[in-house]
Amino acid sequence: MDSKKHIFFGGLNELRAIAAFSVILHHIELFKHRDKIGSLFGSKYTAYFIEHLGKNGVYLFFVLSGFLITYLLLSEKKKNSRIDFKKFYLRRIFRIWPLYYIIILISFLLIPALANSFQIFSITPSYYNLITDSSNYDLTAILLYALFLPNFALYAGKVIVGASQSWSVGVEEQFYIVWPVIVSFITRKLIAVVFGVILIAFIIVNLQFPNSLLGTLAAVIPFEFMAIGALGGYFYSEYSGAITQYTKSKSIYIAVLVLIGFLIAVPVFTLYIQNIILGFAFLLLILVSINQSNPITFRNKYFSYLGNISYGIYMYHPFVMFLLFPLFYKILAFYNNIFIFNIGIYIGISVATVFISYISFTYIEKRFIKIKDSKFKTL
Repeated sequence: MDSKKHIFFGGLNELRAIAAFSVILHHIELFKHRDKIGSLFGSKYTAYFIEHLGKNGVYLFFVLSGFLITYLLLSEKKKNSRIDFKKFYLRRIFRIWPLYYIIILISFLLIPALANSFQIFSITPSYYNLITDSSNYDLTAILLYALFLPNFALYAGKVIVGASQSWSVGVEEQFYIVWPVIVSFITRKLIAVVFGVILIAFIIVNLQFPNSLLGTLAAVIPFEFMAIGALGGYFYSEYSGAITQYTKSKSIYIAVLVLIGFLIAVPVFTLYIQNIILGFAFLLLILVSINQSNPITFRNKYFSYLGNISYGIYMYHPFVMFLLFPLFYKILAFYNNIFIFNIGIYIGISVATVFISYISFTYIEKRFIKIKDSKFKTL
C-alpha cells in the first residue's frame, strides 16, 4: 500500500479488470445462447461456469467495494475522529453518477432510436424483442432508473437493453448510503460484530425466508457480499502486519486461486451457499493480492489500467454488443463459419468496449474525478 499521497492498494485494479471481463464473457455467451448460436451454455462441462460467471464477477466487485470502502472509512475515522458524510457522498456522486446517467440516456433514447431506424438490428431477436416491448420503457421503468434503483427495476421485469447491467451499480450506491452511517456511529470494538450480524442476517433471510418481503429485499440488495468485504477491511485495518505475514507465501496464493477455480466451475453446495463461500474466497484473494511481499501475485500494468477504467468497461459493453452483434451475424451468414464469428465477436466487442471506455474515462469521467479529489478529499 502506498500511503505517501493517498491510500492505494496495488493488485486491486487487476482484479477489477478480471471481474469486468468475466461479465463480458458471460453476456456474450448468454446472447449467443438466447439467439440459438452455439455457446458455452450448450456444454455440460462449461454450462455451470458460464451461467454464473457474470454474477461471480459482480460478487467480486461487491466484496472489493466492501473491503475498500470500509478500510477507507475506518482510516478516516481514525485520522479525523469523524466521518465527513458530505464529502463521502459527494465523492461517490462525482465518480458514479455522470457515467450512470450517460448510460441511462443511451439506453432509453439512443438504442431504441437506432433499433427502430435501421433494419439490421432486427436480426438479433434477443435484443430486438426487448427493445420493441414498450412495457419495458413505461413510467415505472423511467422512474426506477432515474432514481438510481435499477436493481428494483430489474426485479420488476424492466429489462432495458444497455442499462440492465447497472443493477449492481444501484446496489453499490445503496450500500454507500448506509455504510458510512454504520461505521460512524458504531464503536471500533463492536464494528466487526455488527458486520458479522449483518452478514448472518442476510444469510438466514435468504435461506429461511426467500419468498417473504424481507427475502425479496435481501435478494435485490445483496449486502452480504459487501459485509464479507467489510469484515476483511476491518481486520486488515487492525491486523495488517499479521495478515501480510500470513499471505506472503506462494502456496497461499496458488491455493486461493485453485479454490476459486473449483468454486466457479463445480457445483458442490446449493447455489447460495456456494456463492457465500466464494465471497470469502474472493476476500482471501484480495488480501493476498494487495500483499507486496508475495512474489507471484498478479501485477500487470495493462490490466491495472483496464481496472482503472473498469466502471466504463462494465457499463458500456452491452451498448457495444447491441451495435456489433448484428454486424457479426451478417458475417456469420456470409462465411457460415462459427469460428470466425466467435473470434470476431470477442475481439470486436473487447476492443470497442475498451476504446469507448478509454474515451469516456479520459474526456468525461476524469473531469469529475478531478473535482472529487480536489474539493472533497478526506484522507
